[in-house]
Amino acid sequence: MSSMSLGTAIYVAVKPILKIYTIIFVGFLLAKYDIVDMHTARGISNMVVNAILPCLTFNKIVSNISWHDIKEIGVIALSGIILFTAGTAFALLINYGTRAPKAWFWGLIFTGLFPNISDLPIAYTQSLNNGTVFTEEQSNKGVAYSCIFLAVQSFLQMNFGLWRMVGFDFKSNGNENNNENSNENRNEDSDTIKGSDDELEAKKRDLFYIDENSLYNDSSRIPTNILEKDESHNTEEMVSDTNSLETESIDSHSNTLTRQQFLNMRPIEYAHFRTSSDMNVYKMNSILSSPGHLETVILQRQQSMIRKTGSSGHHEETSLRKRRQKSESISKIISNYSAVDDIKSGKIDLNKPLALTQEIGRTNTHVGEDEYEYDCDYDYRTNSNNNNNDDDEQTSQERMLEEGFPNNTLNIQKITTSTSKSKHHSRFKWVSNSKRSINHFFEKYHLGWLKYLLINFIRPASLGTLLGMTVALIPWVQALFVDTYVHVHKAPDGEPVLNFLIDFTSYIGNACIPLGLLMLGGTMARLEVGSLPKGFLITAAAMTCCRLIVLPIIGIIWANKLYNINWLETPVSKFVMILTWSMPSATAQVYFTAFYTPTHGAHVQLDCLSVFFLMQYAVLIISLPFVITYTLKVDMKM
Repeated sequence: MSSMSLGTAIYVAVKPILKIYTIIFVGFLLAKYDIVDMHTARGISNMVVNAILPCLTFNKIVSNISWHDIKEIGVIALSGIILFTAGTAFALLINYGTRAPKAWFWGLIFTGLFPNISDLPIAYTQSLNNGTVFTEEQSNKGVAYSCIFLAVQSFLQMNFGLWRMVGFDFKSNGNENNNENSNENRNEDSDTIKGSDDELEAKKRDLFYIDENSLYNDSSRIPTNILEKDESHNTEEMVSDTNSLETESIDSHSNTLTRQQFLNMRPIEYAHFRTSSDMNVYKMNSILSSPGHLETVILQRQQSMIRKTGSSGHHEETSLRKRRQKSESISKIISNYSAVDDIKSGKIDLNKPLALTQEIGRTNTHVGEDEYEYDCDYDYRTNSNNNNNDDDEQTSQERMLEEGFPNNTLNIQKITTSTSKSKHHSRFKWVSNSKRSINHFFEKYHLGWLKYLLINFIRPASLGTLLGMTVALIPWVQALFVDTYVHVHKAPDGEPVLNFLIDFTSYIGNACIPLGLLMLGGTMARLEVGSLPKGFLITAAAMTCCRLIVLPIIGIIWANKLYNINWLETPVSKFVMILTWSMPSATAQVYFTAFYTPTHGAHVQLDCLSVFFLMQYAVLIISLPFVITYTLKVDMKM
């Protein structure tokens, strides 16, 4: 390969980042103009994590790695641990050296711990496969190395549960700090927030009639069926605007509202609450926990009032549109990912793995749990259900008699049904006992952490990597998928027998990086800069410099040392090593933080995170081409 000029090296380094940022900008526009809303974006993200990414990792690892590369695999895993440790050390230094907010201590540690080593390095490496820097084969090998980096990070985040560290900022002390910081920087909103309980109740009484005699003397609970319909003109207008809202029916016995929640209701919330109580009993929690939904209702109400009064307020319409765009930004992320209520109620146990088929599950997984025991007992031990089974069996026999089947057929059917029930019950009982024994073993020896780790290996992303590594490191198995030095019989078309799986995973996996970058742009579009603690900008700037300037320098020194002692044997492995050390923080932290963020009140952690990511990606467009240009001209001598 001929030596390239400095101008060519700069162009080669800048071109991939321009392509990447163009895709991110398209994703930004798709989210900003609500072409891809939050619900759709989360579905796409789950599809990428559970289907497309496992296909990519399996394909690249099996096609480009063999047992000859086992030393480099170990070096990459070791380098990943060192990278995470160095980032954490810098985060701790910055925390104690600047006025870092106490409410964002663990969030700051997380930004230093995990970089974005999924979409960006793979996209960058794939952009250099035209022969100027790497061949297509070398580029694919570099992608496989990036997948190993990603696997190490994924195991630490999900299998070892380190994603939960951001939740430590939301403990009681952290919430107090949140309130203090937000109160210092937030303007006074209205009397409905600061007023006393009596003032709030009086204001609601002015808008909606409340029968004071129907309230329970016990102020701890207010039943939902005590609110009588108001015949006033204003109430009818408000009710008519909320009749079209979708509501969810629940058991009337569980639908109670605390007095504090009632007094904190805004008028539009109360109007919807009254309307739902007329129709039957409906869930109020879903309304209270969706601020974006309420903002939409308020927007519709205000637009209706403008139309009825004949106001030409162009500025008011523009203001309403801006409020709608704002309400569909960070609040959408919070309302879609927040699980605070489920955690407090015990519906989600963070000591157990979450649902394995979601990026961040909203329920616990039932893998390894004895979930069928009670169903089994109910099916075969309770009289009510047995009576139902007997009725079904009698109905079936009467139908067979009508169709002309002989009596002995009915006896055979009865015996067969009884036998199948017995076998079915025995099987479930055996499975139930086995699960109970395994769970007892983990509890007896306090190995809940090991159970958590093992169950998370079933995640599709982890499973794709494990299967890929297993196939790649066994030559005779790998030869069934791709051509190797091991001789196995070929298919009639001259390809390996299981080569169609490689074609399948390649076809699906090619969509991973474009979709990932589009989702990254959408995430950036939904970030908001709200109230910030004093001195936070210095903290964010210092962490950005460490992440994008200091760590790349350490990465270059580390990669050169490994290459000189032959621990890294190929130029592409050295390049991927330096590239990975130059990445910004992992954007998945936004969703991990939103998972712990209450749907109401301040969200200082997300405000800090928004500023930090916007600052990082503004610097990355300069720092990354500089690092790659230096690597190409000095380290790789191109």
